[in-house]
Amino acid sequence: MIAASQQKTLTCALKTLLVFIIATLVSLGMSYLGISKESIIMVYLLGVLFSSTVTSSFVWGIFNSFASLLAFNYFFTEPRFTFVMYHTTDIILLAFFLITAIVSGTMTSRLQKQILIAEKNERTSMILYQIAAGFLLVSGEKNIVMRSLSFIEEFLGCASVVKLDRNGVIYPEAANGYRIPSHTFPIQSAAGNLGVIQIFNAEEIMDKQNELIASSVATQLGIALDRENLYNEQENIKLAMEREQLRATLLRSVAHDLRSPLTALLGAGNLLADNYEKLTDEERKKLALDLSEEILWLTNLVENILNMTRINESKLVLKKNGEIIDDVVSEAISHVERHIKGRKFNVHLPEKVVMVPMDGKLIVQVLINLLENAIRHTPPDSEIALEVFEGRKVIKVVVSDTGNGIDSNIKDKLFDKFVTLDQGVTDGKRGIGLGLTICKAIVEAHGGNICAEANWPKGTRLMFTLPLEE
Repeated sequence: MIAASQQKTLTCALKTLLVFIIATLVSLGMSYLGISKESIIMVYLLGVLFSSTVTSSFVWGIFNSFASLLAFNYFFTEPRFTFVMYHTTDIILLAFFLITAIVSGTMTSRLQKQILIAEKNERTSMILYQIAAGFLLVSGEKNIVMRSLSFIEEFLGCASVVKLDRNGVIYPEAANGYRIPSHTFPIQSAAGNLGVIQIFNAEEIMDKQNELIASSVATQLGIALDRENLYNEQENIKLAMEREQLRATLLRSVAHDLRSPLTALLGAGNLLADNYEKLTDEERKKLALDLSEEILWLTNLVENILNMTRINESKLVLKKNGEIIDDVVSEAISHVERHIKGRKFNVHLPEKVVMVPMDGKLIVQVLINLLENAIRHTPPDSEIALEVFEGRKVIKVVVSDTGNGIDSNIKDKLFDKFVTLDQGVTDGKRGIGLGLTICKAIVEAHGGNICAEANWPKGTRLMFTLPLEE
C-alpha cells in the first residue's frame, strides 16, 4: 500500500516537472520572438491548469504555480537571471499570476475530481443495472447462486462463496479450501435472512462503490431466491390441484361407466338364476355372450385405468422383446372381434414376417383401444380396416373407419385425458376418454409417433409408428 502511494507521488511529480519544463521552453521561445511578458505569463498559467488536470490534484498545481513564479522572475523580469525585481508592475503582475494560478488550479482539480466521480458513478450504475437484469431470466437455486458468484468475480475480481441457511448448502461445492472471508454480506428476502455471501481477499479494493456492488448482488440474490421459492410453491400447489382434479374426474368417470356394465351383469345374472329352466338354449347362450362382452369391457377398462395410473406416476416400464407383428395384431383382434358385429372388417399385414422390438402386452392394448374407438364411433353397417406397413426404419399401423369423422370440438385435444366425442369431456356415452391418451403415452415410450387424420371419403384414420431397431 505504501509502495503504491510512493509510486503515485513520483508519477505526479514527474508529470508536473514535464509540464513546467514545456511551459518554460515555450515561454523562452516567445521571448526570443519579442512577445510581451503578459502573453508569456499566460503560458505559465496554462501550465498550471495542465498540471492540475494530468495529476488530478490541486497540490501539484500550487507547486507548479510557485515554480512558474520563480521561473518567470528569473527569465523575464529585470534584472534578468536573478530573483530580484525592481519594478512595482512586475511585482503586481506576479502576485496576480500567483493568485490566479492557485484559484484556477484548484478549480480545475476539483472539476477533474467531479468528472472522475461522475464516471465512477456511471460505471457503478451500469453494473447495478447489469446485476438486476442478470437475475431476471435465471431459474433454479443453483443457477441463481452461481450467477451471483460470477458477478462478484466479474465486477470485483474476488473469489466468493454463498452459504444458505435453509438447507445448509454451500456454493460452490469446492469452497472448503478458502480462508477466513474479508467481507460478509447478508442475503435478505421477504421471508427473512436466507444466508450470506462471503468475499475473500477484498481488503484493497473494497471502497464504497464496490461495497454497493457486493451488497446489490446479495440483495438481488435474495429477491431471486425468494421468487424461485414462490414459483416452486405455486407449481406444487398447481400440481396438487391438477392431481386432485384428475382424481375426482377419474372417480366420477369410472363410477359413471361402471354403472352400465354392472347393471347389465346383474340383470343377466338374475335372469339366468331365476329363469334358467324356462329359458331356451339360444336365450341362455345370448345371455352368456352378453355377460362375456361386459366382463371383457370391464377388463379393458381396468387395464386402461392401471396404465393411466402408471403413466401419471412415471412408472410405465417397457419390457421390450422381439415380437412378430402378425401375432400382436391377432391377439388384439381376438379381444374385440365380438364387438365388430355386422361391420365389414379388413386386415392387411406385410407379406413377410416382421419382428418388431416392443412390449407386446402394451402394444396389444394400443390396438384394442384404437379398434374399440373405431367400433364405438361407427354405425353397424360401416367399414373398419387395420393395416400394417413395413418401412425401412419403422413399422406403420393404421386403424381406419368410415364413421362420422373427428368432431371439430375435440380435434385439437383428441389425445388429451377424459376427452370423448359427445361434449369434449367425459360423462357422455360409454368410454371415459383415456384410451387415446394411453395409446399416445405407450407409443411415445417406444420411440414412435401417433396421429389422427380424416379418412377419404369419410371417417377417421388413427395411425402410429414403431421403430424397427432399438
